[in-house]
Amino acid sequence: MEAVRTQKIREGHKYSLNVRWDELDSNRHVNNKNYQGYLDEARMRAMRAWGAPMEEFADKGFGPVILNLNLKFLKEISYPEEITIESDLILASPTRAVFEQKILLSNGKLACQASTEWTLMDLKRKRPAKFLEVLSAA
Repeated sequence: MEAVRTQKIREGHKYSLNVRWDELDSNRHVNNKNYQGYLDEARMRAMRAWGAPMEEFADKGFGPVILNLNLKFLKEISYPEEITIESDLILASPTRAVFEQKILLSNGKLACQASTEWTLMDLKRKRPAKFLEVLSAA
């Protein structure tokens, strides 16, 4: 396998949203399953803002595949909190990237740290594609 120095390839995207009442659990804070939805949406918006919308990858025969997901819950999020998700994209190998994300409360406190390792799959060959080649072609 070709060695690649881990490097940030995109950084600093921010996406804010307001927590909805129906996202709470019986303890009246955001249910953990909703964190993943927030992070997914932030990743899609980040890719679009960075000029690489996922629809374009699909049109060219590539699809994102999540390989590993890690969430560290640090503070509760309650209704009607406004949260901000900060996203950075890091190249981990020729075929893999990692989204490092933070969910911040309106007071700036860190509520969650997330790391999502993923690849862009060549849907015809059923093999991971070279990440930077696909990204630069978007």
